[in-house]
Amino acid sequence: MENFSLIAKTEFFKNIDEKDVQAMCHCFNIRFRNYNKNNIIIGQGTPLEDVFLILKGSAMVGNFDSQGESSVLMKLKAGDEYGLVQACSGKEIYLNNVIACENTLVMIISKYRLLNPCQNRCPRHLQIMKNILKIVARNSDLLLDKISHLQKKKIRDKVLSYLKLQSKKQASSYFDIPFNKTELAEYLSVDRSALSSELNKLKAEGIIDFDKKRYHIKKDEIDL
Repeated sequence: MENFSLIAKTEFFKNIDEKDVQAMCHCFNIRFRNYNKNNIIIGQGTPLEDVFLILKGSAMVGNFDSQGESSVLMKLKAGDEYGLVQACSGKEIYLNNVIACENTLVMIISKYRLLNPCQNRCPRHLQIMKNILKIVARNSDLLLDKISHLQKKKIRDKVLSYLKLQSKKQASSYFDIPFNKTELAEYLSVDRSALSSELNKLKAEGIIDFDKKRYHIKKDEIDL
């Protein structure tokens, strides 16, 4: 029962009663699975048959090349999904790896059942489709955000672009980010030591302050 309470709080099942969520388990062929830290939840290139929803814990979405180099695309927290955009676009395989950052509980939903409403056209399934449209639009915005950061030529500008956006989204000069320094470097496609050096320079100049994943932009106006 606890799982259904967690599901009902997600954006995916927004405006759907908990009792209706339980009734949809058979309709969507919903399963639950636990993953330990560093376990592979989804392997890049495997057949895209399901959509994954994080209920507890967190996971990293990224790619790894033949030399072992990695690039971080995003970090998924409780309530986030993966596979939906690719499923909606007709992809047949998962394009990225998804790896558990900690002990993580995942709900797995059949792609076919999700994207092909039952004959009854029940209101709860129609509400799911509305929620899906909003999630797809949000994920598109996240991709555009990352592109805007990566377009900056200097590491300093990439860092400030990212931090300013996080500050704006959280409506505070004090804010938390989902990445540690290694993950942030991979997300921004920069060298980890170079990123640390730039962060320390910005801190020394009184522009930002930080402690682990907690940041503070100390100056209102930052030229990029």
